[in-house]
Amino acid sequence: MNKPLLTIGVLLALSVPLAAQAGPKEDFNDLYAKAQSTHKDAGTFQWTVTSDRLEAAKTAAADGDYEKAEAMANEALKLAEESVAQRKKQQEAWRNVAIGN
Repeated sequence: MNKPLLTIGVLLALSVPLAAQAGPKEDFNDLYAKAQSTHKDAGTFQWTVTSDRLEAAKTAAADGDYEKAEAMANEALKLAEESVAQRKKQQEAWRNVAIGN
C-alpha cells in the first residue's frame, strides 16, 4: 500500500474524534442553559442564591474562565434542582391540607 496515502488516512481517522469533542465554551453553554431552564421551572420557589450563581457563571465565562464558569453553573443547577423539589413538596403539602389525606 502507498505509505503517504496510509499516513493521510490514519491522520484523518484520528482527527475525527477530536473535532467531535465540545470545547469548554460549549460545555459551559449547555450546562448554563440547563441550569437556567431548571431555575425557571422552580417558578415562585426560585432561590435568590441560584440567580447569584448564574450571574457569577456568566461573568466568569465573559472573562474567559470557563472552569470557574462551569463550576458556578453546576452549583446553580444543583440549587435549582433543590428549589424545584421544594416547589413539588409544597404543592403536595398544600393538596393534603386543602383536600385532605
